[in-house]
Amino acid sequence: MRAGAASGVASPRWLRPDVVIGGVIVAGFVLCALVPGLLAAHDPLMSLPDGLTAAGEPRPPGDGGFILGTDVLGRDIFARIVHGARVAVLIAVVPNLIALAIATLIALTAGYGRGIVETFLMRMTESFLVLPIFLIAMAVIATFGSSTITILLTLAFISWSYPARVLHGEVRRVANSLHVEAARSLGAGGLRITLRHILPHLTPLLFVYFTMNAAYMVMLEAGLAFLGFGVQPPTPSWGLMLADARDQFFRPWLIIVPGACLALLCIGLSLLGNVSEADSPFHGRRILL
Repeated sequence: MRAGAASGVASPRWLRPDVVIGGVIVAGFVLCALVPGLLAAHDPLMSLPDGLTAAGEPRPPGDGGFILGTDVLGRDIFARIVHGARVAVLIAVVPNLIALAIATLIALTAGYGRGIVETFLMRMTESFLVLPIFLIAMAVIATFGSSTITILLTLAFISWSYPARVLHGEVRRVANSLHVEAARSLGAGGLRITLRHILPHLTPLLFVYFTMNAAYMVMLEAGLAFLGFGVQPPTPSWGLMLADARDQFFRPWLIIVPGACLALLCIGLSLLGNVSEADSPFHGRRILL
């Protein structure tokens, strides 16, 4: 029997191998996003004098001192991958937080308020669930332009409904629990009950949906960029790199490298989400009235 089990204290889930691996992967990409200039020696937008071979072909990985090779314009792929992580992390965090804030507000209002307010908010949420969100994102960006603000707000707008639906069910469950009934019988107001006795119990679900939505947002933006509706050139973006390499079948590194980064980031976020199975800040603790 392990020492943690013998003492009645479970080992922290954030020390599990899968969570540690996920955390290391995500931390690596975050580091790239924060200090890309320290990790990449070349300008990601500059066509380098030695970026192409004598025949005018892009250099494969390892050739000419380029770790991941160069693209058809002679730009360093490693520099573009590192700087492209800034776009990926921005897309993973900002619209994700906005979407989860909207979902939490709707879930708390509907789940605790009940009545006609709950009916209206949940029918609205369910209406959003059946919409073709990718087509809506394309239509919105085509109408209002592909600026960074437009892309962030569009991704947030199309991503709040499913978390809101699931969070609503959790709010209803917690609202009917004994500690909430006790707080209500002691005269606690609706706002106090919502913020102190219901919201803390949503933290595991919120973390799960943050990691899930982060991976979803990154893939969605990459798909939009691939079709020309995402981040626009010359900004380094993994989706744009895939779009530029769509006809480069005989230069596989141009496709494999950005595709692998997308897959690796999504895998890291999924593994990191496993930490939330029992690690809410309020898990296993008594909620004070």
